[in-house]
Amino acid sequence: MKKARMCAWVLPLLLFVLLGSSPTTRSQEKTLPAGETLEYQVFVKGLPVGEQTLRLVGEKVYQDRPVLEVRMSIKSYAAFAFLFTYEENNLLYLDTATRTPVYLRRTVKEQDDYWEEEYHFGAETVEKRVMKAGKEPQIRQYEAKHPLLESLSLVYYLRQRPWRQGENQFYYLTSRGPQAVTCKLQGTERIRVLSGHQRAEVVYDPVSQVTIWFSQDEAGYPLRIKAVSNAGALTARLVKIGSKWGE
Repeated sequence: MKKARMCAWVLPLLLFVLLGSSPTTRSQEKTLPAGETLEYQVFVKGLPVGEQTLRLVGEKVYQDRPVLEVRMSIKSYAAFAFLFTYEENNLLYLDTATRTPVYLRRTVKEQDDYWEEEYHFGAETVEKRVMKAGKEPQIRQYEAKHPLLESLSLVYYLRQRPWRQGENQFYYLTSRGPQAVTCKLQGTERIRVLSGHQRAEVVYDPVSQVTIWFSQDEAGYPLRIKAVSNAGALTARLVKIGSKWGE
């Protein structure tokens, strides 16, 4: 399967959209619970093809800086191994005040290909290092723009729902460097979630062509994510909310 398709696969966890400004105040209003686990099922044309999990491990100190530790995994179902296999694991440290990334390590296995990516987000520059067995590491540096996000950090940054304060712009780290993104709040929609229905806020990012449905409660869970790619529309649906206590 082409990398473009699998990158689009990761978009669900990812959640592309917006914002910036005054995030410190918002993150202090709502403390994310340590151990929180969000489980999703990924669909293509209505067919379930994989699953992903996001776990908030909790607070720690990284290089004398307080951060939130986030773990993410995504993988295709074994039933599709004759067509393709994909597995990705992420370790992310978020700044506790702004919920913007500080450090990210990503490991990816696609078919028989395997590589690691490492990102360091500094005040002035961002360094990306890609490592493959038997090859020299590929290192790239970009000018840092703020707030600068990547796919996984978007999940937690957007849960602050900055669009409610009229904030709808941020920078997203692409292969070409940070790109300005503006999102659009399209209103609310009643959708099926878990074992029932609820009304969700619908946010659309015209750059990445990703639509996200956020719960309207205090937690602001991403309930559904739809991403348009060369492979067609991929949809991730929240199927379980858990915690370190197994709830």
